[in-house]
Parts: sequence; C-alpha cells; structure tokens
Amino acid sequence: MKPHFSRILKFSQAALLVAFAGHAARAADARPDFAHCDANRDGVVTLEEFSARGRHEQAFRAGDTNKDGILDPDEFIKAQASNDRAKAGRYFDDAWITAKVKAQLLKEARLQGLDIGVHTNQGAVRLSGTVATPAPAATAERIAAGVGGVRAVRNDLQIEGNS
Repeated sequence: MKPHFSRILKFSQAALLVAFAGHAARAADARPDFAHCDANRDGVVTLEEFSARGRHEQAFRAGDTNKDGILDPDEFIKAQASNDRAKAGRYFDDAWITAKVKAQLLKEARLQGLDIGVHTNQGAVRLSGTVATPAPAATAERIAAGVGGVRAVRNDLQIEGNS
C-alpha cells in the first residue's frame, strides 16, 4: 500500500510543478504586454491605459476580479484572454456572415456561374469581381444587404467593358 501512496504523491507533486510552471510561463509571456499597457509605469493598468492600446472595456471589466478599477499583472492576463476571445468571436462572426452571403448568392439563379468575391470585416461586406451588366451587381448587393448580421455593403463589382 505504501508504494502506491508514494507514486500518487510523486504524481501529484509533478502535476503541481507543471501547473505552476505553466502559470509562470503565461505570466512571463504577459509581462511585456503588461508593461506596454502600463503607460505611467505605476505597476497597474487602468481602464484608460487598457483602452488606449485598442483593448475593450468589457474585457477589462472581466479581468478586474476584485472590482477596484485597476488590473494587476494576474488580472491583466485574465483581461487579455477575455479580449482575445472577443476578437476571435468577431472573426468567427465575419466568417459566418461571409458564408451566409456566399450561400445566398449561389442560390440566386441570375448569379449562377459568376465569380463574386465576398469579404467581411466587422459586419461590413465587400463584393468584388466582374459582371456583364449592372443588373447582377445590384442583385448581389441586395442579397448581401438582406443577410442577418450585415451592417453595410460595399459593392466593388466591376461591369465588363467599364473601367
């Protein structure tokens, strides 16, 4: 029984060592970014400093676990992770919008066979490519504007023969 307990103890110690090493590595990776955000070098990051570096208030609030209005280095890691998740969510939303617009364009019989490019950035869709007449360009724009989540449509479709 004793050798079994000894193995469990050693395994537990190893797991704790790996966990602490991982936390230290994450903290070390965050330090340069923390220093970059701590503009006045007072050892904490305020909402103003966090926002000035292009990060979002909601991520700051999520990281500020003790609700004192400032981020220490550990809270900064949480806030940064929350900010990164928000960025990933926006990217996913844009990819989803692009896929929905492309699917709707493919369904439209008048647009079949046309190579219409669709790019989405923060809900704004840009249509690109070449069409024979203005009618398909207008149809594509109307379809894109009708897709849920689209905030704006920029129609850069070129009419063949027009420069």
